[in-house]
Amino acid sequence: MSHEQDQPETSSAQGICATLLADSPWNEKSVIAAAVATAGGFASWVADLSSPALIGIGGSYLGGFFFGWAFRRFLKMAALITGGLLTCIAVLEDTGWIDLDWTAVERHISHAIAAVHQGAEGLKHILSGYLPSTGAGAVGVFFGFRKK
Repeated sequence: MSHEQDQPETSSAQGICATLLADSPWNEKSVIAAAVATAGGFASWVADLSSPALIGIGGSYLGGFFFGWAFRRFLKMAALITGGLLTCIAVLEDTGWIDLDWTAVERHISHAIAAVHQGAEGLKHILSGYLPSTGAGAVGVFFGFRKK
């Protein structure tokens, strides 16, 4: 019997997950410090010694950090997929298999950009009411996005 038969096969899904989680963000010093501060704030709040502000700020930083880390991973994959799709479209159009109306495409893109801009303005007004937590979340997103 060979050793190849004895070893179980690893699925590609496990390989993808292992690649995505290769450099896990929860080992970062700032994440550990924010988690300790959040847990300490929660314990202090439960004991009626302080307000829940520390929980909100620490939790916002943690949420922002993980969001930034995940967004960086998503952006890499989205860039690869978009590049592949644009290459396919260019090749198909060059060979004459498809014919795109570029003015309609530009119009749809500009409508989508305007809708995203309106949504961002509304989000800005909502988040301005939660300034301390928003600031901590923004710092977390920055550091999470920088995490390689």
